[in-house]
Amino acid sequence: MSDYRVSTGHDVALGSLTVLSPQPRSEGVRYTRTTHAASGVVVREGAYVELVWSTLGSAGAYQTLLGTFGLSSAQSALVTVYVRNERFSYVRYNGRAVLPEPGDGVEWDVFPSDAVVLVRDLVVAS
Repeated sequence: MSDYRVSTGHDVALGSLTVLSPQPRSEGVRYTRTTHAASGVVVREGAYVELVWSTLGSAGAYQTLLGTFGLSSAQSALVTVYVRNERFSYVRYNGRAVLPEPGDGVEWDVFPSDAVVLVRDLVVAS
């Protein structure tokens, strides 16, 4: 079962994070670039996560979701998220949530669908 959580601000304690409802689907933490050095060392840069909701059911539910990420009136916001890493273990990360762009990050017919909240610049929270 998924256990994705979020709160505005960095280094928010796990118990203070809001459990996302409905839970999104996600491939977990990904990277914009992976480099394989000759020594065998793997360097991963640009950690991010995409949280996806196929359907939210109403404009109100979408606005509530945006508020949870601090995106009610901002283009981006500092957040602490609890998401799966590349080993599929849940980890707290600090990052920056980005407002979904209509037509690219969210579709809108009768109600919002295929909403994607991107959280970029991930670093493990302390």
